[in-house]
Amino acid sequence: MEAFTATMAGVVNLFWCFVGWFLLVIILGPSFWVADLGVLGYFLAFAIIGFWGYFAFVGGSKRVEKAYAKLQDTLMEGEGLLSKGVDCRPFALFSRRQVFGITTSRVIRLERGLLGGFKMKDFQWKDLKDAQVSEYVLPSVCGSKLSFKAQFMGVVVHPSVEVATEMYKIAQKEEQAWEEKRRIREMEETRAAAGGVMFAGGGMAPSAPQASQASDSLSVSVADELVKLKNLMDQGVISDVEFNEMKSKLLSKGTQNF
Repeated sequence: MEAFTATMAGVVNLFWCFVGWFLLVIILGPSFWVADLGVLGYFLAFAIIGFWGYFAFVGGSKRVEKAYAKLQDTLMEGEGLLSKGVDCRPFALFSRRQVFGITTSRVIRLERGLLGGFKMKDFQWKDLKDAQVSEYVLPSVCGSKLSFKAQFMGVVVHPSVEVATEMYKIAQKEEQAWEEKRRIREMEETRAAAGGVMFAGGGMAPSAPQASQASDSLSVSVADELVKLKNLMDQGVISDVEFNEMKSKLLSKGTQNF
């Protein structure tokens, strides 16, 4: 029953919207009639519905394009937008629709205020734990539910089926890529903790003094490179994702050259 209700969410929202406007007409109209204002009550009720319909549907595409431009403005230097979307109308009947996008480094959602402005919520791919997608009843109208679960937060949006499918595929690819990176990093940390020394070519380890001297020299070199990378990230030249990737490669290269 709960699963069925979830798939009917968009239709349920439309139903209660219709019920609300119907009650406005049958309550406000007779109230003005009793007050000897005649049909003014009905006229006012339908005028309110007309204003709502105008602001909800007329010019909606232009307002969405402005929101997409705002989304583009939030990107960091060198960050690329892979996909973008907006909530389907049944999920924002009395509010402005959420605008969201996924980039080369993170997931972004802009929650727009009724009178302007927005509140941004985002997290990086490295924090992604799970992504799920499901399709609502009447998908051409209600679209899909797309949810991202991160380490400390979650994001739920309601895009069209096409946008949801595209974003889900990208999220799955990023999730698998970061799982592999974490697996490699854990292996390197375990090897380092065990004191293991391996050559890429399978050669024998040098004598103790030579190995110690080479290890010290390599440690200083790796440390210097890590400091340089950290400075580049602090200056905004590279992103946090790029820093972690370069750091992993640097540590892996240093381990192989022992």
